[in-house]
Amino acid sequence: MKKIAALPISLFAALALTACGDDSSSGPDNTTPSSGIEQPGSSDALPGTSSGVNPDIPGSSADLLTSSSSTGPVGPSQVPSSGSVAPATEFTTEAVNVPDMGCVSEPLTFGSGVKVTCKGEFAGNVLDDSDTSPFDPNAAAYTSFVGIQKVFAAIQPTDKAVFILRHAHRTKSEEGGLLTGLGYIQASEVGKKIASTEEIKFWHSEIERTLQTCMAIAQGRGQTTISHTALADLNGGWFEKDAAKIEEYNASVATTYDVVSRWAYNEYTDPTINYNDGFYDLDTRGAQFMNEIILAKVAPQSRISVVVSHDQMLYPLVVYATNRMLEMKHHEDKSWLNFLAGVAVIIHADGSVKYVPIMGLDEGTMQS
Repeated sequence: MKKIAALPISLFAALALTACGDDSSSGPDNTTPSSGIEQPGSSDALPGTSSGVNPDIPGSSADLLTSSSSTGPVGPSQVPSSGSVAPATEFTTEAVNVPDMGCVSEPLTFGSGVKVTCKGEFAGNVLDDSDTSPFDPNAAAYTSFVGIQKVFAAIQPTDKAVFILRHAHRTKSEEGGLLTGLGYIQASEVGKKIASTEEIKFWHSEIERTLQTCMAIAQGRGQTTISHTALADLNGGWFEKDAAKIEEYNASVATTYDVVSRWAYNEYTDPTINYNDGFYDLDTRGAQFMNEIILAKVAPQSRISVVVSHDQMLYPLVVYATNRMLEMKHHEDKSWLNFLAGVAVIIHADGSVKYVPIMGLDEGTMQS
């Protein structure tokens, strides 16, 4: 058996955990990978605002780079020119600190993966990706999640890559919304899948569980130190235009996840009723995030980067990045973005950019 390292944790003080909340359908203790879904309809203010309403999107659609593919999402086909270099970001370098959660992992008797027991009680299994099909790095589009280890292995020395992931399994909001012992092991296992001797930079939101996830991924990679920085744009409200309107929408449906799902896929029961007053246009806002945050701010700092955020932001971002071709429609089958799933942004030497939906666990989706 392998025990989680008993190291002191020196994370920043927990901030108000209002960026994501628990849905009433979550399990009582959030100990299974199918629970702990965060509330997509948050009343959090967008970065730079205090009211939850951001009347001005920085830049305009005319400023956004457009895709050269007619089948791809509205987004970049080229990285910003060398004359548009992002200023260096200040990173904190410190020892990798993962708390002792009283958890042990052991190989599964059947199947591939590990069984996790915390304080003598079964916490869950962390299964390996069972899909043995090869990854095609040159595919025109992807309609299903790809194991992160396959994408990582396909990165060429001349490529840059940014892995944007949801955090690992967490406790409920009233319990602090921090990683569980299972979550730490999930993230550590993902770290093993992207292990190398190359240093990578970590980016996370201002909410503690995302830094905890980064720490555990770094531990899994075999790192003893981590270089990381917090970014307010990752807190969760990127796609929200009017939080009050979103609350109105949420009050009119059985589950708030359907609001985000129908808006992201542009599928409504009544075509005359939509949620556009509450949310920005998916394609415009998604392209803006990729261009202004990932390509202009994150990618210039390191050849390989890991970005950890929250599901209310990453669910629509994955839908955008796959041009709505990936089936993750909560309003049809209750599917939602799983922990440690998200999207990889691969930047080739010629400046072309590819988006790949990725999963760190054995499934990219969970059931709410």
